[in-house]
Amino acid sequence: MAISGQWNLHYSWGCSGSYIQVGITFNSNGTFSIPSQNLAGRWTQNDGMILWQFNNNASYGGNLAGNAMVGIMSTFAGLNGCWYAIKAGSTVMPAEEEKVEFDAAGEEVK
Repeated sequence: MAISGQWNLHYSWGCSGSYIQVGITFNSNGTFSIPSQNLAGRWTQNDGMILWQFNNNASYGGNLAGNAMVGIMSTFAGLNGCWYAIKAGSTVMPAEEEKVEFDAAGEEVK
């Protein structure tokens, strides 16, 4: 399954049901970035599963299915949440947006 490329990440710290949307790029060399939040890290995938970790150690893990993936994330310091991502260019229904309090890596937005 080709993960490399542009994706739209929707994340919700606390699994509130409202999601923040950001663009995320998975590179074929095992790195990823979220330029709008100045975040980066490393990723791996195997057998329909994906795992990525930001340079500040927040981790996301989940399942892959075609042009979509879904899972959970944690800072391992008390902040947990839910996420899903859709490959850029795929047709989807928009999710309700929420005010940004924490970035995708779990850092408080000031």
